[in-house]
Amino acid sequence: MCLPKSNAVIILLACLIITGLNLNAQELLLTKENNTSFNFDSSKLDLLVSKDSLYQATILLNETISFSKKHNLKSAEAKSYNGLADVFAKMSNFKQAENYHFRAYKIYDSLDDNKGRDRALSGLIHTYTEDKNFNKFDSIYPKAQKLSKALNSEIYFINLENKLKRDYYDFKNESLLEISTDGLKAIEATDFESLTNSIDYHPKNLKQNLIQSFKYYNAIAHVKQNQTNPDNYKLLFAINEDELKASFQTNINSSRKLATFNYYKFLYYTDAKKDLDSANKYILKSDKYKYYALNQIENKNIRNGDLVFKIINAEQKLELAKELQIKDAKSSQVFLISTIITTGLLLITLSFCYFYFKAKRNVAVINNALTASNAKLISIDKDRLEFFSILSHELRTPIYGISGLATLIDQENDPNKKQSYLDSLISSSNYLSILIDNILQANRLKFENKNLRLKPDKIKKIVNYVINTVTIAARDKGLDVNVHIDDSDENECILVDKVAFSQILINLAYNAIRYTKEGHITINVFEKSRNGNEITLRFEVKDTGIGIKEEHRPIVFSAFENKAFLNKNSSGSGLGLYIVKTLLKSHNSDIDFVSTPNKGTCFFFEITFQLSISTENQIKPAILPQRDHHVLVVDDNKINLLITKKNIEKIEGYSCQTISNGKEAISIVKEKDFDMILMDINMPDMDGYEVTKHIRMFNPNIPILALTALNSSEISTKADTAGINQIITKPYLFEDFKAIVTSYSTNPNQFNIIDAEAI
Repeated sequence: MCLPKSNAVIILLACLIITGLNLNAQELLLTKENNTSFNFDSSKLDLLVSKDSLYQATILLNETISFSKKHNLKSAEAKSYNGLADVFAKMSNFKQAENYHFRAYKIYDSLDDNKGRDRALSGLIHTYTEDKNFNKFDSIYPKAQKLSKALNSEIYFINLENKLKRDYYDFKNESLLEISTDGLKAIEATDFESLTNSIDYHPKNLKQNLIQSFKYYNAIAHVKQNQTNPDNYKLLFAINEDELKASFQTNINSSRKLATFNYYKFLYYTDAKKDLDSANKYILKSDKYKYYALNQIENKNIRNGDLVFKIINAEQKLELAKELQIKDAKSSQVFLISTIITTGLLLITLSFCYFYFKAKRNVAVINNALTASNAKLISIDKDRLEFFSILSHELRTPIYGISGLATLIDQENDPNKKQSYLDSLISSSNYLSILIDNILQANRLKFENKNLRLKPDKIKKIVNYVINTVTIAARDKGLDVNVHIDDSDENECILVDKVAFSQILINLAYNAIRYTKEGHITINVFEKSRNGNEITLRFEVKDTGIGIKEEHRPIVFSAFENKAFLNKNSSGSGLGLYIVKTLLKSHNSDIDFVSTPNKGTCFFFEITFQLSISTENQIKPAILPQRDHHVLVVDDNKINLLITKKNIEKIEGYSCQTISNGKEAISIVKEKDFDMILMDINMPDMDGYEVTKHIRMFNPNIPILALTALNSSEISTKADTAGINQIITKPYLFEDFKAIVTSYSTNPNQFNIIDAEAI
């Protein structure tokens, strides 16, 4: 509807009158000291920001800005801009925070107010620290500290704390150690009561909080000097965690800091003391705080999206109202005739009533939607907490078994008992590997399609591998493992992704073992049909376990949900059947089951494979070299270096040298002649891609094979670009590893991927 200009101006005038009345009725951040001066309530604003009442703070600040501009209160306007900047920084909108701090600084500059300049510069330093914009931080920090020192302001130490964070984020440990040491002495020697406060109230426990923060960064800086030296952890353990926690504000960074604090204690017991029980205690504490931080980040992102929309919408409305006010100010006197004003007020009243009741209805609808959404989020959060609790138990159990069995093997002299312990150790290790891979696989399959890498192989060989993998776990529960495979031509192969297909059968087999207390499990392979060069096979995994009720069929293959009807009967992450169903989609197949409660279950599916007699694409062991082949292994993990070195030395005609640093690897390749390099991808100083690129600059022909636990299409692309000849994914079978390594004795110019044999 298009209103006449006269009516529009009347409505605007009435809006301005109502806004003025409303403004006087609202609670501002300004308090009137006398008839001519106002005092800005910094403590109230800081309390709102600390409690995350950001929208309320923004409304009050915008009203205070409008009031300050109207009454020419420049200092209050500048303080309001600083406050808005703090709100936007809290929401991680650092660009907007920077903009408002600069607005505040310009006003203080025009007033020649050094305390105000000090406050605005400190806000910019905090913004650049949180945004990790180190170039801007370094350009403004000296100027800010010079001013704070001249004013004898407490902000000098607050800026110094931000400098510690900047050095910590940028891994400048020497500077971190020096500044935290000197700063701690300066804080302890300073009487904070004698400092010139930059705000109109004394912050509570500022000195104690700063001391805790400086001790925290100083302790970490000492640890980073040498993580294997127990003496470097003394300052870390001297910090009381409860006091440290009390000194932090309740936000995401506090949870992250507490996670880091406990992680370095974990490193102490791992690298310095070799006490795995204590190490496990602190890594669990660290993970708990990490989970809190992740939860807070998720809640913050949800909250920030709503807040940013509300705040930007409110600002746009204010700017539009200002433009209309300026445009119609010149002609407003013409429309002051009493009859027109009366008519206008009547129209406004009617419009207000209409929009008021309409808005009231909309608010009710929104509130109902928010209530439903909140209930759904609470339910999701409950499910996640339950899953992480289950997952924590599932991870701790095999870890405890591995640790305990390793100790028993070390203490046992009887060869038979030692072999029994070793078998159980392998079973626990296999289960842990499968559990971790299931977790990673569940996340990866959710966001990308599984691309099958088909190679000729025999179904009997794959099924036997699966049986060997799960036999120990079945034997430990007293279960028999039966297998039936229909006869076929000995030379007949199928095109299959051995890793993906093995994972399907292993998950089904472990699932059967997990929910069977006595009896047996059976794996059957039946030939259903042949058509030219295609064969359709039916696979069955049977057990004599607890069975599944028909009412639970819809959620059996849903990730996490299937725990709802099984958690009283057994443990498990709830991911195995979900991954099986997802992987079968890549095979153009689906899975189903028949079950009788308390008697057992049979899961079955059918897959059509391409037949292949040729084995040209299979890895063939190369002829052993006529001379000694010298291999360089680059890995920052000492255990990985030891395992790889032993595997290389088990191959006849091969010797090995190890190095744990990427830069040193480049130097030694320049100095010595190597026939091959086995390269780790994920290293701290230079990753495997960068090291390979440097080596390719002066040695383009040497075979470089990546040994990594990473496995994705992105890894393959980056490896190819860097000049890596081949990727071997850990863990692997030794025979496949040997075949890959020896094949480069004669043909180094190829690029392939060998996947993990242990799922």
